[in-house]
Amino acid sequence: MNCKVCQSNKIRFYRKVNNYNLLKCKNCRVIFLENIDELIDSQNFYNEDYFENYLYESELNFEQIKNTAKYYLTYIQKNFGVVQSVLDVGAGFGLFVKAFRELGLKAEGVEISKYSAKTALEKFKVELFNDELIKYPSNEKFDLICFYHSFEHLPDPVSYITKASELLSNRGILWLSLPNVMSLDRFLNKDKWNGWSLPYHLFHYSPSSIRKLLLITGFNKIKIQKSFLNPLRLIRRNDGARNLEISGSINYSRLKEIVRLPATLIFTGQNMNVFALKK
Repeated sequence: MNCKVCQSNKIRFYRKVNNYNLLKCKNCRVIFLENIDELIDSQNFYNEDYFENYLYESELNFEQIKNTAKYYLTYIQKNFGVVQSVLDVGAGFGLFVKAFRELGLKAEGVEISKYSAKTALEKFKVELFNDELIKYPSNEKFDLICFYHSFEHLPDPVSYITKASELLSNRGILWLSLPNVMSLDRFLNKDKWNGWSLPYHLFHYSPSSIRKLLLITGFNKIKIQKSFLNPLRLIRRNDGARNLEISGSINYSRLKEIVRLPATLIFTGQNMNVFALKK
C-alpha cells in the first residue's frame, strides 16, 4: 500500500476510532482511513439521509454563510489578488454559491449528491454540476476554487488538487477549509473528537501534511489560518436562542473582544483555512 498523498510505502497503524482503523504515513504524516477504496465502493455515503440533517440548519444560517464568504473573500483579495469567479467543490445545497453570487461574483458549484443538487435547484434556485470534480469541463477557468469542509471527504486528494489547478486561471487561488488533526481539541477529546467524523472523513490533515500536499501538486505562497474555539459559543447558540442571557448592561461585542485574545493563546486551532497560489 502506498500513501495517496506522497506515494510512500512507509505506512503504519495509527489508532482505532469507533471500530475504524486509521493509518498514518511516516513520510508526509497524513492520517487516513484503512481500505478507503473498498469502503467508497461498498457504501452510498452521500444519500438523502446524510444531507437532510443539514437542510434546516442551512436555511437558518444563510446570513452567517454569506458573512463567512464575505470575510474570506476580503482576506483572499487582500493577500492574493482580485477574485471575479469562484468554483465551490462539495457545494451541498449551493448556499456558498448563492452567497458569492449575491456578493457580485460569477459562482458555480460541484456536488456529487443527486439529492443535494436537486434540493439546491428546487429550493434555492442554484444549479450545480452534479458529478465528480474530475469530470468538470476543462475549458472553464476560475480565479478561486474552494473546498469548504469537503476536501477531507475526497478519496484521491492529489487527483482533485491537480484537477483544481487545471481549472484555475493564471495565478488562481485555492482555498481549503478543513479540520486540523493536530489541534488541542483533538488531543483533549481523543476518540470523541468531532473532526474524526468516520467514515465520512477519509483523510485527516495537519498544517504540515496539507502544506506538503500543496507543494507536491505545484502550489506556492501557502498561508494557513487556524480558527480557534470561541468560549462564548458555550453561552450563545447560533440558532438565535440563548442558553444564558447576557445582561443588557454588558456589551456583547466588547465581551467577545475581551475573551478572544486569551482564547487564541490557550487553544490551538480546531480547523484550518488553507490558501495557496497556483504557480
